[in-house]
Amino acid sequence: MGGIKDSTYLDVRKTIARRFSPRDGWQFAWTPAGSVQPECVLSRRVAGRTERVLVNVKMAPEVPAGAVEALQAAASAGKADKAVLVVPGGANVSGVPEGIDVLEMGNWQIVGGRIAWAKNIERSAFLEEERAKRGFA
Repeated sequence: MGGIKDSTYLDVRKTIARRFSPRDGWQFAWTPAGSVQPECVLSRRVAGRTERVLVNVKMAPEVPAGAVEALQAAASAGKADKAVLVVPGGANVSGVPEGIDVLEMGNWQIVGGRIAWAKNIERSAFLEEERAKRGFA
């Protein structure tokens, strides 16, 4: 993977791990999705039963209906007990139905209809503030 893909992958993994901690027995199995965004299946054994969570990642300002339908179809086909969608913070998730959990990544935000890394947003705000102080704005 390239640098941006690696960064996104790590941010996605951290977001998922906050909710499905490896300390609680969750194991991550990443599968190639044929696109930049990783997808994975989480699993763990509890009381003699295997729990499975299907995870899809959509790095877009708005979640496409096709992605939601594909995730629902995979989850209802018995491949998973739960479906989770990981999106950047501020993404339009109004089309996501009740049965799918949405996890927002804090490191990535939707700003002006585009995806931005939160550190760049902070830097931009700081630079604007400094320019205003020095009379360059």
